[in-house]
Amino acid sequence: MQTSHETNISSSTHKASTTQSRLLEIQRELKVPVRRLFEAFKTAEALKTWWWPNNIYADHIDYDFREGGHYYINMKGFDDGNGGMTGHFEEIVEEKRIVMTDQFADKNGQPLSAKEAKMPGDWPSLVYITFDFQAVDEDTSRLVLSQQGIPNELQKDCIQGWSESFDKLDQYLGGRDQT
Repeated sequence: MQTSHETNISSSTHKASTTQSRLLEIQRELKVPVRRLFEAFKTAEALKTWWWPNNIYADHIDYDFREGGHYYINMKGFDDGNGGMTGHFEEIVEEKRIVMTDQFADKNGQPLSAKEAKMPGDWPSLVYITFDFQAVDEDTSRLVLSQQGIPNELQKDCIQGWSESFDKLDQYLGGRDQT
């Protein structure tokens, strides 16, 4: 049986910060080699299986996984319709790091401001998401997510959403059974 471990850490300074947002950081250890973990981020097909919290799913993904490449991930499952996220990849270091921008998007992939997306709080125009991949040993990886610009009042919801997504990621990679 494979297991994972998670902790939450906050910091007060980072790029794209607002006075209402701390750096959101989540760490998760997964019982897979770092190569396999990184592979789960490289294709739209893989993302469709695990990206998004419970009761939400990605029904359409445009994904140009390369530095400077654009992505759009549409989600469904909310009562009030759908929409998603869009942005580009700023940095990709194989099996080490992915840095991407993040904006709300309408159902056609067009960027929306947080206000247009009806999201509460003080949001920067771009949110930054960084995934760091670390080999703990040959069969265990540590994934560190840092998300910059999430208003403090939404951080708890964001932590829950990423935690549920990472549970799905663990299951996708052959980890523990979900009940």
